[in-house]
Amino acid sequence: MSMRFIATFKKTCSFNDWLELIDKLKPHLEKHGIRMIFAAESEDRQSIYDIAEAKTMEGVEAFLSDPDVRKMRIDAGVDIDSHQVISGIGDFHSF
Repeated sequence: MSMRFIATFKKTCSFNDWLELIDKLKPHLEKHGIRMIFAAESEDRQSIYDIAEAKTMEGVEAFLSDPDVRKMRIDAGVDIDSHQVISGIGDFHSF
């Protein structure tokens, strides 16, 4: 059974640059069983909030610690040390 969660992190890149990063990270996300569901930028444009689904927490940990992923995120302007899982998510609905 998969799990969903909301996470946040700080960034120095634009939202569009971050979306481009996600496209480049898709093979790594798939490899680790992670699917992005939703993302939004904070009003002050300094943070991203995202909702994702993962097959396992081990997959999330492996993704976040993968040296290639870490380098790609840092190079794109993601503050990887600020990454925080806020909460697990149960049922939800998109309007």
